[in-house]
Amino acid sequence: MQPPRLVFADLIADAFRHVTSNGRLLLDIALVPTIISVGLQLAGRLLSGERMEPLEAMAVKLFDFIPTAMFAVAWHRLVLLGPGALGGTPGFAWTARERGYLRQLLLIAAVPIILHALFWMVMPWPMEMPNAGPLPPDVEAAMPLGLAFTVTAIIALRLSFGLVAPSLDLAWTPHLSWRYGKGNGPIVLFALLLMMVIGLIVKAVATAILLTIALGLFGGPLSLGPWLLVQVIAETIAYVSIAPLVTVQALIFRALTGWSPGTPLRQPPA
Repeated sequence: MQPPRLVFADLIADAFRHVTSNGRLLLDIALVPTIISVGLQLAGRLLSGERMEPLEAMAVKLFDFIPTAMFAVAWHRLVLLGPGALGGTPGFAWTARERGYLRQLLLIAAVPIILHALFWMVMPWPMEMPNAGPLPPDVEAAMPLGLAFTVTAIIALRLSFGLVAPSLDLAWTPHLSWRYGKGNGPIVLFALLLMMVIGLIVKAVATAILLTIALGLFGGPLSLGPWLLVQVIAETIAYVSIAPLVTVQALIFRALTGWSPGTPLRQPPA
């Protein structure tokens, strides 16, 4: 069976159309996950101080997959089933869908997560690169780990549209993501990569602007109150900024599998 043909421009345009036309629901869906994410950031600050080490920040990010799952499952269902499928404010219940999302996420992301952790265990911190001459031994030893992390992260991103399946109560494996993506691999990867990069840039720029304003108003280092205000706004922007990525995942899943409510999936390409 020939795979359907994805159109890059249509995926991107449809993703932003879904996000802009559901702005109010987007903020509603992001509310509880934002609160949980800010709570995790607060716990990290209280335990580690104002500046967390890379491995400490990574540990906080691992726990942050929990509110991310809440957000992604709700947004997938909104995109594919409409507002009536939400059934209340996301985050007040933890169901098999969120558990399935986390399971799929760990299946495709466990290797890059481990490699990322090993990279920061080997890489000296704070990182100091020489202006000239050979690289320090620790930095030189960390480079292959950084390269391996990059390669495995790209593969995980290519498979990530399968994260939609648990949101629709479907059994799934990463192998199925690979099979359904045959013939459309570059478009799947570049569409998801573009959305991820846009989200990262938006979050980074917004956070930098917020910190600049907060430091100008309150001085540095920020006390707990202003810091919390910055974190609430920054985390809200972070969830809004990943909405296009999550939308593209849903659109790719529907296009490649032929999913619609109550009908079986089409057979994957041979």
